[in-house]
Amino acid sequence: MGPAAESAAVPHQRPRLCDAEPEPVRRPGGGEHAVTYDVSVVIPTIGRASLRAAVESALRQTLPPKEVVVVVDADCEPDLPDSAAVRVVRTSGGVGASMAKHVGIQAATGNVIALLDDDDVWRDDKLEVQLAAAPPGDRWVVACRFYVHDGDGEPIVGPRTPITRHERIAPFLFELRQQRAFNMVQTSTLVFPAALTQAVPMSVAAGSIHDDPKWLIEVRRAFPDLPIIQVPAPLVDVIWTSGSLSRSGVDKSQELIDWGIRELADESKRVRGDYLLTSPVGSALGAGSLRGVGRSVAAAVRCGRPGPRAWASVTKSTVKLGVGRLRALRSRR
Repeated sequence: MGPAAESAAVPHQRPRLCDAEPEPVRRPGGGEHAVTYDVSVVIPTIGRASLRAAVESALRQTLPPKEVVVVVDADCEPDLPDSAAVRVVRTSGGVGASMAKHVGIQAATGNVIALLDDDDVWRDDKLEVQLAAAPPGDRWVVACRFYVHDGDGEPIVGPRTPITRHERIAPFLFELRQQRAFNMVQTSTLVFPAALTQAVPMSVAAGSIHDDPKWLIEVRRAFPDLPIIQVPAPLVDVIWTSGSLSRSGVDKSQELIDWGIRELADESKRVRGDYLLTSPVGSALGAGSLRGVGRSVAAAVRCGRPGPRAWASVTKSTVKLGVGRLRALRSRR
């Protein structure tokens, strides 16, 4: 799930909810061979205050979903709009984001799944634009670009350059090609046939990391010709705050190192090296752990060959952390 936020409300959205049973969505231009889409929106949640805005954004779609499946993974009563399209499913509690997502997908009755984090918000025409880009059949993934709201000025559009239909997943996601490029296929942008998760199941392990990137990598391995389409329009508002992994105050660098070495074993040394100098280092820096930074750098050198931008990034961030530490020490004297 995405970083926590108190409210993901975005002022441009219009106040309309869909309470009537939605008509199945037909693929535009299909003629007599038109494809019918019944979309199930799956939203795992722990009851954040931002949940209502996320659900309302799904209900406001110009092509309404069949249902919005809210998977509650906490002992709480979620604040939800009054709509017949909203279904609440509960886990046993505390099973984690991966299992909660799996529970929602299993409970969904639509033939297309659209994922939405409980702290993100969709633009009103998201599903319409994405489904218009979907090819026939049940082997495709359609994502989109997104707005990043990090509380630091105007939102940034990411990724700077969308992934191409048959581009390798891991290099796109993990090679540091540009600073602040936001090369992601972000969770709340993903739309895909339900049948695809039956052919390639998503991870359900408690505490697992990088679930969606791992699934996309596995999908591409299983179906090398499957297109992953990232429409150029930014159709999701992604809210980043202090709840993100890199700012959580917990050093998870070793878990991330282990993931990179294991899951990126078949990728190039550049991919592994850049990953190990970004994700694990980011977690260590967020926790103020120079030891975690050192551990990540050592792993990057041992298991990969990082590119110049990755080295520049880790150097700049480590110097910044060191300067902050020195200032803190001086202020105590």
